[in-house]
Amino acid sequence: MKVRVDELPEYGGMIHFHETESWFSSRMNSAEDTREISLARPVSVDLEFIPETEQVRINGHLQTAVRLACSRCLQDYVLQLDEIITFVLLRPPPDEMPEEIDLSSQDLDTEFYDGTTIDVDLIVAEQIFLALPQKPLCREECRGICAGCGADLNQEPCRCEKKETGSVFEPLRSMKIDQ
Repeated sequence: MKVRVDELPEYGGMIHFHETESWFSSRMNSAEDTREISLARPVSVDLEFIPETEQVRINGHLQTAVRLACSRCLQDYVLQLDEIITFVLLRPPPDEMPEEIDLSSQDLDTEFYDGTTIDVDLIVAEQIFLALPQKPLCREECRGICAGCGADLNQEPCRCEKKETGSVFEPLRSMKIDQ
């Protein structure tokens, strides 16, 4: 979905965005990504576009649920997303802009658009990806998988044989040192 900035009323406009799993999977980079993350509930977003002199301010609310794999136990779980969206889109930068500039904290909520249209699909997909945890966990106390026997420690105890280990320096006792 695209929004033409010149067609927005001067006081702004609201858009309701509702999409399903097929839309979301088309935004993924590869088939491997779609195995790791999928929508468990359709995306529902309300966006307000407020045109200003050289920018468009966007405020909104995103709700959906995504299916992820826990990074400790590899079990699928559903994560509810309920995100507030707030950022500014600027017109394209002038060609004479310096190559390197220092960013302020306000610049982190700022992006550019082509000057005429805003790609709502891109904004919504980006906001979903930004809301995802770096290390997905099914629950904070997830115990993961045993590296030795592969048991899911949330479901069953470790099946590894327990070896009675003494000191790591035990082999040194049998060594003879020539003087």
